[in-house]
Amino acid sequence: MEGNERIRPNIMFRRHIQTDFILLKIKIVFNIYLYFIFRELKSCKGEHGMKVFDLFLNKYPPGKNLRKPTAEMLKQFKGKLPEELLGFWREYGFGNYGGGLLKIIYPADYADALTLWLGKQENCYPILMTGFGTIIIYRKLSEIADDMCLLDIHYRRTGSFSISFLDFFERILPDESFAEQFLRVDLFQEASAKLGGLAENEIFFFAPALALGGAESIQYIQKGNAVVHQRLLFEMGADNSDNVRPDDKWSQAYEANPHVFELDNGGLMVSFTFSETVDTILPTAPETLYEIEGETVSLWALTFFSLTRDENLGFLEYHKALQRLQPYILETRDGCILIRGLSLAEMECVLSEK
Repeated sequence: MEGNERIRPNIMFRRHIQTDFILLKIKIVFNIYLYFIFRELKSCKGEHGMKVFDLFLNKYPPGKNLRKPTAEMLKQFKGKLPEELLGFWREYGFGNYGGGLLKIIYPADYADALTLWLGKQENCYPILMTGFGTIIIYRKLSEIADDMCLLDIHYRRTGSFSISFLDFFERILPDESFAEQFLRVDLFQEASAKLGGLAENEIFFFAPALALGGAESIQYIQKGNAVVHQRLLFEMGADNSDNVRPDDKWSQAYEANPHVFELDNGGLMVSFTFSETVDTILPTAPETLYEIEGETVSLWALTFFSLTRDENLGFLEYHKALQRLQPYILETRDGCILIRGLSLAEMECVLSEK
């Protein structure tokens, strides 16, 4: 069982555990009206009557191992998404197109990620994703009107293309300007050569994250599960989105939040997550800062998460973990410690230490 809603801060604690979603939405949902960027794009000169997706498929050929929708999947989105898109799903399927530069995605797989970032949205469905995890959203405005939007998880921003679904596939996606501006084509090719191709649910990402001072360079690119990284980027930015200063290590680090789990014996474990390559702020004594109303915590723990493998490597009792992490502490301040991000090998060494 997991849920931050069960934890409440002690009255002496100076930060709220609950994320202020309204403030975050104000910060990330500033519209970048890309209409002005694309209004000068030349019209596609395909043959008259060419199918909606022909130009898209010419530029981004379907990959192997595409996943066809079930009848239930199609039924779930009938009337919510354009019939043309449902037909495309039936004929081709979900997965990588253009070698993974773009992915046709099943909306339900990424609905939780969209809600996490933007809150509950009516008539908005994620239908495409870039090889770097940017989500492209179909928005049904009325029975006769729709448009396409974008959620950039790396720079924490959204925007509207101010263009219909049909125009988006016929004019915007096939245009070279779109690829140059949104797909990071050159960097994607470098990453593919270095790390290998992407599976359907994988993306390339930056470590450290771009919003926290990282750089768009091949040396900082890793590969991992899209949903996991979208959630991780959100959690990183939630506590660090205000007043980020390039010269302040603390403002650029991820402040770990507690998560509650029910153990097999019925007791409760509260765990903080320490992720591979991510500079992280941890409390020195979490048991004095947090309490769970009406409950006793059986175990305080630190979980080690690998972005490379997309999995938990294991966990240690919290104070034992801090002892083993002493060589990696950068600074101490106000009852918290700042630990530099560890490589996968370093994490495995810490976990295996006797």
